[in-house]
Amino acid sequence: MIVPSCPRRRAQAALVACALAVGSAQAAVSPRGDLRHRVAAGETLQLLGARYLRAPSRWRELQAINGLSDRNDLEAGSVVRIPRALLRPANLATAKVEFVQGQATSALPHDASAAPSAPLATGDAVTEGAHIQVPTDGFLRLRLADGSVVRVLAGSDVELKRLRSRRGTGSYESVIQVRRGKVESEVVPQPKGRLFEIHAPGAVASVRGTRFAVAVSPEGRVSTAVTTGVVKVRPHTHGQHGAPMADLQAGEGAVLEASGAFHKRPALPPPPDPSTLPDLLQDADRLVFQLPPPEGAVAGYEVRIARPERLSEVLRNGIFEGGRIEFPALDDGDYRMSVRAIDREGLTGPKVGHAFRVHARPVPPRYRAPAPGARLTSEAGRLVCAEPAEAQGVRLQVASTVDFAQPLRDETHTDGCDVGLAALAPGAYWWRVASLARDTSGAPRHGPFAAPQPFTVVPTPAIVDLRLDDPREQPTLRWRAEPGQTFRAQLARDPDFRAPLLDVELATPNWTITGAARGSYHVRLQARDASGLTGPFSPARRVHIGPVVNTSSGDFLSADDGTPIERP
Repeated sequence: MIVPSCPRRRAQAALVACALAVGSAQAAVSPRGDLRHRVAAGETLQLLGARYLRAPSRWRELQAINGLSDRNDLEAGSVVRIPRALLRPANLATAKVEFVQGQATSALPHDASAAPSAPLATGDAVTEGAHIQVPTDGFLRLRLADGSVVRVLAGSDVELKRLRSRRGTGSYESVIQVRRGKVESEVVPQPKGRLFEIHAPGAVASVRGTRFAVAVSPEGRVSTAVTTGVVKVRPHTHGQHGAPMADLQAGEGAVLEASGAFHKRPALPPPPDPSTLPDLLQDADRLVFQLPPPEGAVAGYEVRIARPERLSEVLRNGIFEGGRIEFPALDDGDYRMSVRAIDREGLTGPKVGHAFRVHARPVPPRYRAPAPGARLTSEAGRLVCAEPAEAQGVRLQVASTVDFAQPLRDETHTDGCDVGLAALAPGAYWWRVASLARDTSGAPRHGPFAAPQPFTVVPTPAIVDLRLDDPREQPTLRWRAEPGQTFRAQLARDPDFRAPLLDVELATPNWTITGAARGSYHVRLQARDASGLTGPFSPARRVHIGPVVNTSSGDFLSADDGTPIERP
């Protein structure tokens, strides 16, 4: 049930009428104090009677006053006038929604089929009888009229059974029924005679001024844990006398089993160790934390996350049975999480806090080449990545250590992500990239770096000390080789090797040319190391097959174009 904030009015009658107008965001007060309610789809006069009237059965008078022929014949958007004299007394109090996360809803239990649940928003007011449900990804913070705070956690189902002020005493009566889930309360001390109770299936917890929590498990177990002050817990025995009762001090708890067994626990579970929690999260899709696996009496953890400047506005909260904590992602920024251990009976212990930062956007580029651990040459190797659509460039770093304490290269590129390895000496390296963007002020910034990728720069396989032996019918080429190298050799008429006549693979650093007709040719060779990394072809070299005219120095005579002169 949702109501708008009531404006201040000088006329006391108008103030009283406004206080009575709780229960509908469609209600307004006339100058003479009557309430005018704008009908929502599905509403009936019986529902309006339960919501507004001193005696709900007097809804029939509304039918006559408003000239309605049928109690169920209310047209959406029409206005029903409710005389001031029929309204409830002005001692009903309201609770204000201070913060809501997720699609929390509220509805009146009266004629629920005609009053669908309405979503709650920050600033809404709810009153006695409201049935509130908070989804598994939600959180709700209520402030009662006396200043007390009630937090309704994820996956909870509660009813505001009583919200009233006691005339002339300055005290209040607040009774909240927990059907499922968990409610935490910070109760403001009040004059003697106030009432604040949390009801759960089979149990009642009552206080005057304290902080405590009541949880109802899916199995029907009711757990009460006290942070400060004193809480009186008693089983609800429906008229039986002599039922056990416990006064719980700070740090104590009590458990009422579904079977009716009642136990006081002198100590709550100890706080968890937050030392394994990360300070920086860079995943744009989820938040992941790792706590020590539960052991002994600890069964899991209760976790909440909020911004440090607004800790009351819980953005993520949940209960986890294992040590892995996972939530949907949050926007970039600073956050603070609180963690409590939960024992096997559902009691939560003291909380520990942990500050962390989310820096996940813009998302980093994707690596395209080389493959992790690849061997590259400085001449031919390239670092290539694919930028996300929202990126305005990349920041690229290369280092000899995975921590990038002293980057050897730290560059920004706005014209693509395809960078050569020139000037990198042989050795082991790491590289990483981040996307560039601009913040709201227009200043450049970069997102998180992608995970570092290793690569190795190796010497370029090359043909070294090439020499030609026996330049006659079967000339032989020889060169120096490194262990594990293999080779490729080509023979062609043209120096561009557009149509090689021979293209052979060699396992040894020598090549005797056979099977070619007499004449002049060009040869070139290429080395490949043991990993399969291939170097460039050697410069083309001219060879002649067949006898030639030699000079006195042993060289051969050649024509003007350099072609050897064959011996007749």
